Amino acid sequence: MTTRALRPRALLSWALRDSAPYLGVSWLSGLLYQGGLLMLPICLGRAIDAGVRAGDTGTLLMWVGGLLAVSVALAAGEAGMRWFGVLGASRTGNRLVSRIAGHVLGLDRVGVQRYGSGDLVTRATRDVEAVHTLLAGSPGLLSGVVGCAAVIVSIALLEPVLAVVGLTTLPLLVLINLWYPPRFERSNQDVSRAHSERADAVEDLLVAGTAARGLGGRQVLVDRHHERSAAVTARTLSLARITADWSAHAPFVPALALAVGVLLGGLAVLDGDLTVGGLVTFAGWMSLLSLQVERITGRFAQVGQGWTAAGRIAEVLGTGIAVTDPADPAPLPARADLVATGLRADLPGRTITWPDLRVAAGEFVAITGPVGSGKTTLLRLLSRFEDPAAGTVTYGGVPLPAVALADLRRRITAVPQRPVLLSGTVADNLRLGRPDLTDADLRAACHVAAIDVDALPDGYATEVGERGDALSGGQVQRLALARALLRRPAVLLLDDVTSAVDATTETALLDRLRDWLPDATIVAATSRPAVAARADRVIELAATERVEAVRG
Repeated sequence: MTTRALRPRALLSWALRDSAPYLGVSWLSGLLYQGGLLMLPICLGRAIDAGVRAGDTGTLLMWVGGLLAVSVALAAGEAGMRWFGVLGASRTGNRLVSRIAGHVLGLDRVGVQRYGSGDLVTRATRDVEAVHTLLAGSPGLLSGVVGCAAVIVSIALLEPVLAVVGLTTLPLLVLINLWYPPRFERSNQDVSRAHSERADAVEDLLVAGTAARGLGGRQVLVDRHHERSAAVTARTLSLARITADWSAHAPFVPALALAVGVLLGGLAVLDGDLTVGGLVTFAGWMSLLSLQVERITGRFAQVGQGWTAAGRIAEVLGTGIAVTDPADPAPLPARADLVATGLRADLPGRTITWPDLRVAAGEFVAITGPVGSGKTTLLRLLSRFEDPAAGTVTYGGVPLPAVALADLRRRITAVPQRPVLLSGTVADNLRLGRPDLTDADLRAACHVAAIDVDALPDGYATEVGERGDALSGGQVQRLALARALLRRPAVLLLDDVTSAVDATTETALLDRLRDWLPDATIVAATSRPAVAARADRVIELAATERVEAVRG
């Protein structure tokens, strides 16, 4: 497995390009909104000077109408900015979740084991939401920066002395926004890691809680969850302190400048160098500047959170996929021999090698051997869930890496020893990927797999629970087998799928299996004598001869 560098900047660049049409409209709406904010103090100042002080009712009404028109533009601009920003961010966020899911589904065992399942869920939910928030808020950030610049220019045109007051705020704001972001990002990364670690603890508590309770270890899982929850709380509060200080200090600077500006502007009014309306306009602009700085600071915090989240997502997307589609896929024959030559797998702490294997079309071969002899890993290589470190697997003379994965999955189907069912009904799980299957098809396959679904509380409408935890282990195994049988594969790979059933059920299952797939090739890794007895041939793996310690 290889890992390629994928940086947060590259991921965010993709996200911005993907949502650009909607964010562009949002940004233009944001400029309309900023223009309205800028015009409000002007209209108010002109209403005071040209209407109230001059005693001109008509002019007063005209500028009041202008205030109403600007208010309408403000409402339209803000609505457009928020609507199109959220729309574009939501569409891109959904695509990003699909990218993560598609990539994770393509990872091999080593790639998946780099992350806990709770961690992956956090990256696909909380981190994607942070990127969504960054995208949705980016038009407001950009238009807000433009608005701040426009306010400074407008103040300079109104009264140069007051412009100096406004400009003095900029260096201080720059210092503030250089001081806080690195601290915010480090703290935000700590919060993200804490959430991921707690998500893993929750996953263990939900999935392994029953087994741990039987061993008297449930309290250990509960205590670990509480410990990691406490860490989430502590790191979240630390981040909140930084955010609170940042949010408080940034708007304080323009607010202080407003006080100084009102003092200087008031003196200018008394000297006759500035009108009362002009002072009101300045005060409005400085209040606007304070509001803009506060909002921009919040947006910068969102950028920091989105940047951290993008880095975590990019880490997953940058994890190399070992099993990929070929550039020019080769076709597979309908029925052919399955051949493995010189196979070697490098696992953590050991290397496994196997003797050459040829399974003739239509043959039923049982693979036996002690724990550690590599039965499960061999089936993963034969189904190309993983690629070997050395050696080749061919079907009809065609190497499996030369075949499109979709074609390969249709031809070769594997049923693991510990299969997973999806949340939903029994029928939903049996029809997975095959919505065309009839109820009669489901019943026939379940009969072969020796599971009486009608005996369940709601029959085929019975909810299986998360990962099938509402069913017994044997029921889950047999439903997974029935699901595989419905695909009618040319090659069926079974990993000890009768390990959780009684001998009578196992006998019935094996008797019916060949009638359902009379021409299929079956390779079964098993520790059950009944399966070996039904096989055409038995291959026994010896751990002492085939497993070697890795030296290095």
